[in-house]
Amino acid sequence: MPLLADDPAPRTTEDGVYTVEQAERGKESYKRSCSGCHALDWYRSDVMKPWNDAPLFYLYEALSTTMPKNNPGSLKRKDYAAILAYILALNEMPAGAEELPDSPEALQKVFIKWRKKP
Repeated sequence: MPLLADDPAPRTTEDGVYTVEQAERGKESYKRSCSGCHALDWYRSDVMKPWNDAPLFYLYEALSTTMPKNNPGSLKRKDYAAILAYILALNEMPAGAEELPDSPEALQKVFIKWRKKP
């Protein structure tokens, strides 16, 4: 679908799409909900490579519908977005002035571009 004049240009994870504070909240949510199954190195491993060039929504959707394994979909949308911000921070994506949104429509317009190969 072509972009309309009113539509913002698509962004990438290199454009500072989350805040440092949001990533810190994500770190706390990670400790409570993710660390029992996923070590931090897991988020920086080859498992992340297939997400390159995909809309961030796809990774958000995978997290929010399958995690935590013992209770998938049990976190609030803002918590999943914060965990996603933390994953971006772990992969050395720059922080910005606005929080990563938790709406599917907004996340469809942000594309994953790894700064370094995870």
